[in-house]
Amino acid sequence: MTNYPWKSAGICLFSPHHDEVDRFCGFVKNTLAADGIDTIVMIIRYNFNFASHPECIGDYPLTKEDVRKMVAACRECGINLIPDMNLLGHQTVQDSHAPDGLLRGHPEFCETPIEEEPEYSYSLCPNAPGLYEVVCDLIDEIADAFEATDFHIGVDEVFYIGLCDRCKGQDPGDLLAAWVTKLHDYLAAKGIRMLMWGDRLLDSRACGHGPWDASMNGTHTALGKIPTDIVITDWHYHNWPRFPSVEVFAEAGHRIWLCPFNVAENAKLFLDYAKEHDRGNIIGIMETTWTPVSYLMDGLEGKELVDDGKWYKGSTPHIVRCYKSIFRPDEPWDEVPQEEE
Repeated sequence: MTNYPWKSAGICLFSPHHDEVDRFCGFVKNTLAADGIDTIVMIIRYNFNFASHPECIGDYPLTKEDVRKMVAACRECGINLIPDMNLLGHQTVQDSHAPDGLLRGHPEFCETPIEEEPEYSYSLCPNAPGLYEVVCDLIDEIADAFEATDFHIGVDEVFYIGLCDRCKGQDPGDLLAAWVTKLHDYLAAKGIRMLMWGDRLLDSRACGHGPWDASMNGTHTALGKIPTDIVITDWHYHNWPRFPSVEVFAEAGHRIWLCPFNVAENAKLFLDYAKEHDRGNIIGIMETTWTPVSYLMDGLEGKELVDDGKWYKGSTPHIVRCYKSIFRPDEPWDEVPQEEE
């Protein structure tokens, strides 16, 4: 990352499946560590063999031994492996409207009726009786397995909040702030630092962004009501003319990771803006990937991608190109990959 002043380099990726763990450990040592990656945020969702709540186990559960292998491989390379669970929004599996692990086991925790197909993705109701206790049990198992010093709680793209009978009439920002603070305090008591996505803390109108990377449903007022030691993973993927979140989070007292995605040119716009407006609170750059980790490994190892009929095959070369533009700055940028007909 010689083009930018920040020392830390990170990547956010999906957890491997059980039969991919050994390959992933080799990928950490041979590719990620070699490229200077020092932080991995691994999206677990509910893909873990939970003993406390087996009804919440996801589709591709990891065992404690799987996690132990990955923790050891990362530690050997000086990489901080941070587990990520979606603990408010994104309660459906990717490319599906089916409820994910927690809502499969406890549909009563849903913010909207579980039988109504969501426009985008189900959310948890932060006021649902029993939710906090179950979530804490799941956090405990994941944190212990990962020997976590940091924990990412998700909280991106929450479009359903303040709608159910328990929450109607309550300010969405207050609902979000109360839930986030509750989880923060639980983790802090265990000596664990919390991370979260920043989009729900941004005012769409003030930032000039759309409803994805900034809020249009009032949750932005939570900023200023949550503990300032929460680290924000600040994601932006488009070619916005400005990225005021950099200043917004600095003024609110939060440290941030800058999180681009799959378009190298857009990533450069974001990172160059952040470099110009840096107020000393930026930790580093963390690319998000949003493709199965097997595809990411294939792409970065130069292997042919197998077509599975989904969008992953077309998107992965762009993700790889963006990764190389950030973490291998001495290499020339590849041409823009062509989408297949």
